[in-house]
Parts: sequence; structure tokens; C-alpha cells
Amino acid sequence: MIHCIPLLTMMLLLTISCSSGSETESAQVPTLVPTATVALPTATGTPGPTLDLGNLENKQITAGHHDWENIEFEVLSEHPNLDCLNKTMDIFIDVFGVWLVSTKSAPENYVLHTANVLAEFIDNDSDGIPDDVDVLKHLVEANYVVPVWTTSQRSDFWKKALGTYCEDNISMAASMYYDEDQWALGGIKKQGTWDTNLEEVWHVVTKGWSGTYPAAFSVEQPSLLTDAMDVARGGYFEKVPSKYPPEAWYKYYDESCEYECQASEYIYWALMANIGALDPELTNKCTDSADEWNICTADDLGYKDILISELLNDMGFKLPTRIPDGSYR
Repeated sequence: MIHCIPLLTMMLLLTISCSSGSETESAQVPTLVPTATVALPTATGTPGPTLDLGNLENKQITAGHHDWENIEFEVLSEHPNLDCLNKTMDIFIDVFGVWLVSTKSAPENYVLHTANVLAEFIDNDSDGIPDDVDVLKHLVEANYVVPVWTTSQRSDFWKKALGTYCEDNISMAASMYYDEDQWALGGIKKQGTWDTNLEEVWHVVTKGWSGTYPAAFSVEQPSLLTDAMDVARGGYFEKVPSKYPPEAWYKYYDESCEYECQASEYIYWALMANIGALDPELTNKCTDSADEWNICTADDLGYKDILISELLNDMGFKLPTRIPDGSYR
């Protein structure tokens, strides 16, 4: 029997549908089928080239008056194209073509909260249009998924993925663990506690930014992001140093997190400060993390870390400016 997640009206406006069928593992992920055209902004903020928009993962999106209408986020009990995901996952939420995957053992409100945060990072101004369609397209075409699970479920998934299409073709940049991570349902402003979704979901979306604009956001040298990080760390360190220079304000000592990983963490910290999520008036996150990162506000970021502040604010990229709270509208 196929079950769906019940609709929660305070969360995503979701159209619930179930599917008892599935594709074989060799099924190819559908590509974007052009149905509409919009003008994209360039990094300088001037009108850029047009991009054909269309069917994202079997979800028809139509554009009218420079807006996307009739957007439907479906909650499925099976992935409609990739049966290899269905071996262990049985909850699927299609968010602008990026799939959130989970299991029925996960708390429903946690799953929907993560889906909402993902939607808010993709469409941060909540106008129904992804903030940067090229970034979204990169995530969709690379088959990025956002798992909400446990460590044991993660291990089970990858064991069963061996030899399937999922082994080499599904991208996972980060996960949410419903039994370990911090959850601020309703947002950090409401709860006064940190929400790990702000980090892990942003790590996934960051892949779209680095893949679309490598000169600016690549975690590999050279890029504007890595140039800024080398200043923030007090120099270029391919490996994690035993001690950072005293002038460094970004000090990450986890030896398992080398240069590219450090860059991914760096843009997470910088963006969180830039959108106000680290403000000490909201949570203790910045104070508790001072040994790694101690810039807590956008004003301090602009004063102390000029390069990353300019990248985030002054180069025409439509990056998030609002703190996701799990209530995408």
C-alpha cells in the first residue's frame, strides 16, 4: 500500500500525490524541456542572456508576466524516475527539481522543514522564481538530493546503491540527521536556537553556485572565494596548519576538512553573517563558534572581511539575503 505524507498547511504549499509505479534503474533523469524564456541577470546586474525554462523533473512550470505560475511541489512515496533511490528511501519531495529524500521513520515536521529551507535558499525572495536559474539548473542536472535520515540509513543506502545508477550518478553534498542535528522549527528567530539546516542545506545549494560561477565561487583555486579565504586564514594553506597566524579570523582545525572543504565552510560562515543568522541577539551560535569564526553581523563582515563581503553584496549575484525559517510561501 502506498502512503503519502499528509499535507501540513503551515509548511510548503504541497500538492500530494502518490505513485505505485517506478522506472528501472537505467532510466535517465529527464532534461529541461523548453517551455518559456526569461531574462537572466548577469553578475553585473545588467540584463543577461535568455535561458529556456521548462519541465523540471516532470513538474510543468509555466511563466507569465516574468513570473512562474502554477508551481507544485509534489510529495511522493517513490521517485518517479530512479528506482535505485526507492530501495531505501520512501519519501520524496520535489523542490524546484531538486529532490529531498527521506524515510517514513523521519518526523514529518522535520522533513517538511528541510524542504522549506531548501526552497527558501533557491527562491530566497519568495516570488515564485528561483533566484538564479542557472544555479538551479546545475543542481538539477547533477542530480543533487538532500537526505533527511540517520547514519545507519545512510550506510544502508550506499550499500544497496552499489552497482546501481545511484552509485555514480546521485550527488549528495550534505545530509540532515533527524536524530542528531539541531532543529529550529519555525526558524531561529522564533526558537532562539540554531538550525543545522542553515548549514547543511546551504552546502548543497553552494554546489550550484560554485558549478555555475567557478571564477567567483569555486572552492578550488583560483577563485574570488578562495582568494578571500586565504586572507581570512592569514595565508594559503593547502593542508590544515598546526596553528593559524594571529591575524586570521577564520580558523578551521579539522584535519579531515582540507582546502576545498575549508572553502565550503568559509562561504557558509560568511553568508550566515551576511544575512544576519549569526547575530548574537538571535542565538549563541556565533559566540559558541568563536574559536573557528567570530564575525557575527553583516556590518562586521563588511569591516573585517572586505573581499568576501564584496563578493556577496557588490558583484550583482542574487545570493540569499533572508534567513530561511522553514516557511516558504
